[in-house]
Amino acid sequence: MLETGNGSSKLANGIEVDGDNGKKLVYNMFGIGALDSNPDELGSRYAYVQGWFTPEDAIKGGAKFIGSGYINNTTNNQDTLYKMKFNPGAPATHQYATDINWPYAQIRNIMNLVLQCKDPKITFEVPVYK
Repeated sequence: MLETGNGSSKLANGIEVDGDNGKKLVYNMFGIGALDSNPDELGSRYAYVQGWFTPEDAIKGGAKFIGSGYINNTTNNQDTLYKMKFNPGAPATHQYATDINWPYAQIRNIMNLVLQCKDPKITFEVPVYK
């Protein structure tokens, strides 16, 4: 939700990119590759290379990127929002988001979903620093 501005961002609504395969409308629902210096240009180019030409392609591709690069990545083991942002195993490296408040902002959306569940089981993982 954050990465798309609740669905209002240019990347979520499609940006036309002129690439090797001609002009195509691309989508990037997770803002992958959308660096702060030029998010729309860089995020749309990344989406073009990945072949994210429909919102569904972008959702599936973004989920695969996060799953393989963070959640299921045994090298970095970043299976929580906190770990994705701060990477306690190797601080200041392999961070998913540049916004320091990203985990907090995401958890508000997740909590709203959890509250809709009947008898949710919530487990907290707290990193311990030496």
